[in-house]
Amino acid sequence: MYRYLFLFIFLLVCSSAKAQVPDTLLHQNKKAEQQRKKDSVTSKPFKPKIKKDLADHPDSTHSPHTAVMRSLIFPGWGQIYNRHGLWWRLPALYGGLTALVINLISNGRDYNLFLAESQWREYGEQGPEPIKSYQGSSIINIPNQTIYDYKDQLRRNRDLSAFGIVGVWGINMVDAYVEAKFIHSYSMDDNLSFKVTPTMINQPVLASNFNTTFTPGLKITFLLK
Repeated sequence: MYRYLFLFIFLLVCSSAKAQVPDTLLHQNKKAEQQRKKDSVTSKPFKPKIKKDLADHPDSTHSPHTAVMRSLIFPGWGQIYNRHGLWWRLPALYGGLTALVINLISNGRDYNLFLAESQWREYGEQGPEPIKSYQGSSIINIPNQTIYDYKDQLRRNRDLSAFGIVGVWGINMVDAYVEAKFIHSYSMDDNLSFKVTPTMINQPVLASNFNTTFTPGLKITFLLK
């Protein structure tokens, strides 16, 4: 009895072992992984060709640092480097600087004259009078306080002119940097449109009681392409 039972179990085990199929999937996966690693090393990354219009795309070689440093060394040099809006930027810059320099020189010269006149009157009018006439008018009979006040006003105008020159120089640097930053990082095209249409603004329900009122208005839509 036991002999037949052992024989049956032995036959069952042999049949199940014969029915097994070799597992080749694991081997295929390893081979595919090796091939994939080999391809990733030897193959070049895909870079799509993009047709770039330099007039409508930022210039990556344009340096904002170069623009601001050139404007620091010499006003207008950064604007020349940027090559944008020179027809109005340079005349405005040099016109403002020229006016401020002329005002600085004129007020400084007159301040020195009235300073000497003020000191002459303050110390007892000793020696010849520094100023006998100013702009074709005699100042002999002008009160001392008026001379002192005008002297202070000339000094204030001179100082404001100096601060104005520094301010215009700083604005020149900021303008060069901002313009260069837009050229370097942003598109400079003029593809911008807007539409203005009349509309009616409905009053909120809580504020209108039971009478619906409308307020005329304009709706502006900007479109960036």
